[in-house]
Amino acid sequence: MASTGDTAFDYGFLLCISEDALRVETLNEYLSSRSYLVGYGRSQVDAEAFALLCRPLPERHVHALRWYKHIAALKPQTNGQTPECSTKAKRVQPPWSPPEGTDVSKLHLYNSLTRTKEVFVPQKGNKVLWYCCGPTVYDASHMGHARSYISFDILRRILKDYFKYDVFYCMNVTDIDDKIIKRARQNYLLEQYGEKKPSPSQILQDVLTARTPFKAKLAETTDPDKKQMLERLDAAVDAALGPLQMSVQSNAAGDTLQNQAQVLLEEAKDLLSDWLDSQFGSQVTENSIFSLLPKYWEGEYHKDMEALNVSKLILVNNSIYEVLTLCIVLYFLSARQLRLAFLMHSWKDTLDYSNNTMESAIQYERFINEFFLNVKDILRSPTDITGQFEKWEAEEIELNKSFYEKKTSVHEALCDNIDTRSALEEMRALVGQSNTYMAARRSAKLPPNRMLLQSIALYLTDMLKTFGAIEGSEPIGFPVGGNGQNADLESTVMPYLSVLSDFREDVRKIAREKKVTELLRLCDELRDDTLPELGVRLEDRDGLPTSVKLVDKETLLKEREERKKMEDEKKKKKEEAARKKQEQEMAKLAKMKVKPSEMFRSETDKYSNFDETGFPAHDAEGKELSKGLAKKLRKLYEAQEKLYNEYLQSTQNGS
Repeated sequence: MASTGDTAFDYGFLLCISEDALRVETLNEYLSSRSYLVGYGRSQVDAEAFALLCRPLPERHVHALRWYKHIAALKPQTNGQTPECSTKAKRVQPPWSPPEGTDVSKLHLYNSLTRTKEVFVPQKGNKVLWYCCGPTVYDASHMGHARSYISFDILRRILKDYFKYDVFYCMNVTDIDDKIIKRARQNYLLEQYGEKKPSPSQILQDVLTARTPFKAKLAETTDPDKKQMLERLDAAVDAALGPLQMSVQSNAAGDTLQNQAQVLLEEAKDLLSDWLDSQFGSQVTENSIFSLLPKYWEGEYHKDMEALNVSKLILVNNSIYEVLTLCIVLYFLSARQLRLAFLMHSWKDTLDYSNNTMESAIQYERFINEFFLNVKDILRSPTDITGQFEKWEAEEIELNKSFYEKKTSVHEALCDNIDTRSALEEMRALVGQSNTYMAARRSAKLPPNRMLLQSIALYLTDMLKTFGAIEGSEPIGFPVGGNGQNADLESTVMPYLSVLSDFREDVRKIAREKKVTELLRLCDELRDDTLPELGVRLEDRDGLPTSVKLVDKETLLKEREERKKMEDEKKKKKEEAARKKQEQEMAKLAKMKVKPSEMFRSETDKYSNFDETGFPAHDAEGKELSKGLAKKLRKLYEAQEKLYNEYLQSTQNGS
């Protein structure tokens, strides 16, 4: 289509395509980057292309379909001109049809009754009623409790904040049952046992006796989580038994025995209290013993849930529902890292509480946090109003395309039985691509696209807030400070830190020009020693302004410790290399001092006769040396002769 002064579209490529479907697809792609509804008359090439198609087009080819309908709607002119020649035809509104669209992923949840994933449909509108078995409060919360309630909290947050369901979540707390009664008895009996101050030998004998039924219980246990817990307990008891047994047998000093007995008593308290209960439990009948325990541990449970950022619950007492109990694992992570560890695994599968599992959560947090810090540093860089609306080039278009693909993948993962593991992997991949983009721009000394990176960081922050891994109202990244500190800490202190950083950079520039090494050392101390104690990281970059980041103090001190360790190892390797080099030089010097005439005379186990120059003529048995061996020894002799002459030359020169 064309008007005066316009170049008509070139549809000649259609003539080379014989297959109708491919012809339509090619036309649609051709028209996707051109304006073809400008309101003017059709041209000769429009008419020819229209004649080639000869039938309505599939609706999925939006651009070709609109063009086709527009050309079909144009009528011949009445002023004697043909439609093909008209350049001032009256604008005609083309017919419109909605796009076909695509299917939207629906939430599917695993149904333990049917053992398959089903489309989730609430019984009444958008309202979801959720009942959850809560804890039986007879002891401290452990990793099993944390896994259960954090996972439920994650699911609830996703249903409520991501899928926008109206969720009413109710959980019971069991404060009286056989487990509570038994644990109260056990605690009381163990306390009474300790007050009797048994001897180390008595403690050793009682633990060995109590270990027999415990071993039988361990052998009968089939639940993998519970068995893993019991095995770790058994290993801890075994490690404490050995030293005390050896000390008892060797009649060690009293202090040694007492200390080792207390260690064993602490490690074996669970199996010992179980054994004491089997022996004397029927004698414990005081009611107060059974009421104080659950009251105390319920309070501790609520404190733990608050510390783990588990949202408020509707609680009800319960004595008729079977209570969920899970496995102790003796790991400690912050609430965020613990939540990430659970997010990185399927909520309905058994979790391996290994060092690798926990370390993966720590590394994931560090990886994501570093991205947030880099983006915030970029957004703080000064720019005018026009600099906030950068031109997009191929790199930005590619990253933005990936951004939308990753958002779709995250949504599909959450629709698939709330698969947070896959969702976090997609988010990790998005951060990796963003880091690659930022590194490329930094290498080219070009500013990255602020708006694009801000959009990605806002999305990731919002998702982590939905998962409960980020608290507070900060738009980007993890909260700075924590522990009740001002949530607006970053915006408050960053202007002062920026001034300090700029001043330091000016001082470093002058110190380098004037070669004032003491000032450079002080600038390094400020970066490496002083500011990390305040939770501030400075990153000096060649050709770019120093980056200022607020990071928690513990992380920075750990980074400093690791950096010092690496520097010490590097220094140690350098010193070792220098030592070896010195040894080699000393050995070489010692060898240079040997006269050629003396080098073989000391090897009497090999040679028995020498000529006037000290060169061997016969071997140890008195036989004349072979020509081959004599030739080899002659080369060694001449090489030593050269070394000795170098030594003499160096002594003459005073070196």
